[in-house]
Amino acid sequence: MSQPNEPISQYDLHAYVDDQLDAARRIAVEDYLARHPHRAAEVMADLRSRDALRLALPSPGPAPEATLAAGRRLARSLAGQRLFARFRRIAAVAAFLAIGWFAHAELAPLGVGNSIASPTPPAFVDAALISHRTAMVRANLHSFRAVVDYDREELGTATGIELPDLPGDWTVRDVQLVPAATGPSVEVELTAGRAGGVSLYAVKSEAFRVINPTPIQKGGESVVYWQMGEYAYALTGGPSASETITRAAEQLAASLH
Repeated sequence: MSQPNEPISQYDLHAYVDDQLDAARRIAVEDYLARHPHRAAEVMADLRSRDALRLALPSPGPAPEATLAAGRRLARSLAGQRLFARFRRIAAVAAFLAIGWFAHAELAPLGVGNSIASPTPPAFVDAALISHRTAMVRANLHSFRAVVDYDREELGTATGIELPDLPGDWTVRDVQLVPAATGPSVEVELTAGRAGGVSLYAVKSEAFRVINPTPIQKGGESVVYWQMGEYAYALTGGPSASETITRAAEQLAASLH
């Protein structure tokens, strides 16, 4: 059996999701998740899928106290984090761990409810589409000079938005600041490898959420949106590039820590 001080492996994370760890090892995994926001978000998604499948079967009854206690322990472990943004992202994961068993109201007795199966895209997705279409118009106007420097640190300092690293084989065609309700947002026109021409939109959200990259078709375009705490993102491209844009969005999301 694994000891608490052994490195956390993928097996431990799977066992954590499946409730197969003893108390000491669960605490070790929760400490690891508190220090690794991106892995915590992945585990949260696995827990959500697990609970959705369980809820499709006859009700298992009230949430076990062990599950609620795990959420409380993970929340307390975040108190010493130095970076406020990371604190808020992992706090959201802890909250999901604590409330996941109470999602019955959102689900039909024998199936997954609309809140999971067909989520309504957040409002920032419409803003991303408008920004993308405006960029298409701007690209055809000779009087507008494109800005091709993507300085994520300078942009992040100016807007308060955490921006992703761009893969080395991507080309920046234009960078613009776009007004939003929460302040300036960032719109970047890119040539993204096999995904072709895409627009990356990043904005501070009015609502704190954790959303894994989610592909949709909207307004004749392919959009993949995701959110990490207070920062929201959308990658938009042509209608036939859904799979390649999804992979590109997952790559960008993985660069955000």
